[in-house]
Amino acid sequence: MKVKWFGTNALEFQCEDGTDFMIDMYVSRNREQLNIHSEVEKYVTGIPRWVLMTHAHWDHLADMPQIIAKTNTVLYASATACNIMRALEVPEANLREIHYGDHLELPGGVTVDVIESRHKGQAGEAFGYVEPPSRESLATANNWRCGEVFAFLIHADGRCILNAGSANFVDTGKPVSCDEFFCGISRWEEGFPELIQRNVRFSTLIPTHHDEFRKPLSEFALRGDLPRLKEAIPTLVAKEIRPLEWTQLC
Repeated sequence: MKVKWFGTNALEFQCEDGTDFMIDMYVSRNREQLNIHSEVEKYVTGIPRWVLMTHAHWDHLADMPQIIAKTNTVLYASATACNIMRALEVPEANLREIHYGDHLELPGGVTVDVIESRHKGQAGEAFGYVEPPSRESLATANNWRCGEVFAFLIHADGRCILNAGSANFVDTGKPVSCDEFFCGISRWEEGFPELIQRNVRFSTLIPTHHDEFRKPLSEFALRGDLPRLKEAIPTLVAKEIRPLEWTQLC
């Protein structure tokens, strides 16, 4: 299986049989002009069978109406994310509401377990939509409310991948095991390293969302979140992958 990273928590996976899927696919990277048509046309060239969405913030979700129109893909997302899509007139046939504890059987023998998670500094559902907001309100980034927050445990091509899109998750003390842990580490706060160590057993941590995500991909730059994390967890096995290049997982 191969993976390509587009900055933030935007990931594209391609299985050995050609099955393509994405997580949090967002490439416009502009808080004022949330969706830039030319950026999506330039960078989103794959045809995903489906897209998984960890939460509904603008820097994860705002390109999805264009991506769905372009590829006819199916979005698996929270009620909040789906209500935002409905407000933007995305067809219902392209939306699948998911919930904590769901187990998804998807094409290509891929399975996904939907795990309750948390956004850094936010409670989740308290910042959501139970019905579609006005289309006009979604011109403002702050109105892309977080909603329910998911982590995804994905089994594909004999590998087990865990993705958490923000530097926080539910502290169960019952570790989830995986091969690669794609972990959003944006501006992680005190206690996060211990949270990782208590709750995830992984071979390799692959950091995401540690870039200057309000700059366009043509000006891609990393922040210092990973060096800080390595200092906090001296035994951490982490692998940085280059943006916009396919990397083989093995």
